[in-house]
Amino acid sequence: MEKPSPKQLVEVAGISPAYASMILSDDADKARTPARSLAIVIFRKLGWRHPVIADLSEDQMKVLEQVEPWAPRRAQDQAA
Repeated sequence: MEKPSPKQLVEVAGISPAYASMILSDDADKARTPARSLAIVIFRKLGWRHPVIADLSEDQMKVLEQVEPWAPRRAQDQAA
């Protein structure tokens, strides 16, 4: 799949537009590497595999989803 738009990342992952743009950036000075858990969420919902999870098998992603589940910052703040 082609890279999603920043808007798509915002909608599926609950991240800020600025962070979404950094994740998708090809400019090394502006790029940010997402947490693996976030990259897996993006892959599951949009079918785009970020390089941070490019070498993970389906079984490895399932384990990471169990031990490192993604929670948007807003959800993390409310749980605290």
